[in-house]
Amino acid sequence: MEQTQTNILIADDHPAVRMGLVSLLKHKPNYKVIGQVGNSNEIPKYLSSIKTDLLVLDLNMPGQDYSVTISEIQQNHPGVKILVFSGYFDNDLEKRLKKIGVDGYVTKNIHPSRVLDLLVDVVDGKKCFISDELAEKASLEKQISDKFKDSFCKRLGISKREQEILILISKGMTSQTIGKALFISKYTVETHRKNILRKLDMNSSTELVKFAIKQGLV
Repeated sequence: MEQTQTNILIADDHPAVRMGLVSLLKHKPNYKVIGQVGNSNEIPKYLSSIKTDLLVLDLNMPGQDYSVTISEIQQNHPGVKILVFSGYFDNDLEKRLKKIGVDGYVTKNIHPSRVLDLLVDVVDGKKCFISDELAEKASLEKQISDKFKDSFCKRLGISKREQEILILISKGMTSQTIGKALFISKYTVETHRKNILRKLDMNSSTELVKFAIKQGLV
């Protein structure tokens, strides 16, 4: 069965950001960038001329205020999903964006692989906000602090990142899922996994899980 194409409009006044997103989306054959604009006033003509499924929107750009742009899109093109892609994070701003009904708000310092994941999630109807992911990460960091009080990982030379990954492996998470949770690629996760196995003198993830259970990590 042929997959439906997703049309994306990128609105950002930095050409490098637009080019970066276009380059990332080349890895998603069913996602097509149908336009790029550097001024918010140019957005309506694209939305009126070609079916658009997702708008990736920078807030701080020439043209009318972002709140006006978002309101007009919601009124005139209710089928277009809006993912705010910003260079900075602010809790009050996120609250305003949630209130006015955008579909997501993420910052430009996230890992490129996460950008693709978030684009797909928003297109699929999920709400994606950076504070939600930060809260999950903070929860994991607290769990690490609680679990490794005897500092055995320090004695074995296991880094904080490897501790995070060890906990998630012990929960049965795949490398791809772990990468999403930690904002890193699955290949980076695989490298850390190999290092953990080497440092603990183990040969498989099954042994890691048994080790984690013994240490009270799960």
